[in-house]
Amino acid sequence: MTVLVMTGLDAPYTLQLTISNATYWVICAGAIGGAVALYFARGWMGALGTLGFARAIVGSLAIAVIAAIVAGTLIEPAGGTIYAPLLMVSAFIAKPWIAAIWFAGTLGGHYLMASVQENQDYGYTPPTGRLATEELSALSRANLYRRN
Repeated sequence: MTVLVMTGLDAPYTLQLTISNATYWVICAGAIGGAVALYFARGWMGALGTLGFARAIVGSLAIAVIAAIVAGTLIEPAGGTIYAPLLMVSAFIAKPWIAAIWFAGTLGGHYLMASVQENQDYGYTPPTGRLATEELSALSRANLYRRN
């Protein structure tokens, strides 16, 4: 998404874009910006029900703006912080398919976070920090898994 917004090209032409170190940095900055944005807006995502879906829409807007600010700052510290959110909004208006892909991805993440939350609400929690041998009896552990 960052490359599409940054280059201002339509989909078929971005495949002909020459890959340089700057392009790799734009991709990495976009990934870092998205991760930071999802971390900061995680409270908006993953809630159940209709209100949770409405919160996810607001959260996906917040994620888009925060990701643009962080990626813009990483790409070009002086002007990127200010112009990256403006470029993102103008790209979403000019090419609605970019906005549709963005919102599909973030709402898909919301759905996955909501399913994890639902599993936790019903009492299913995956075992964490436990060894597989802890399910065995003490006698089985002593006989089969001796420590030398």
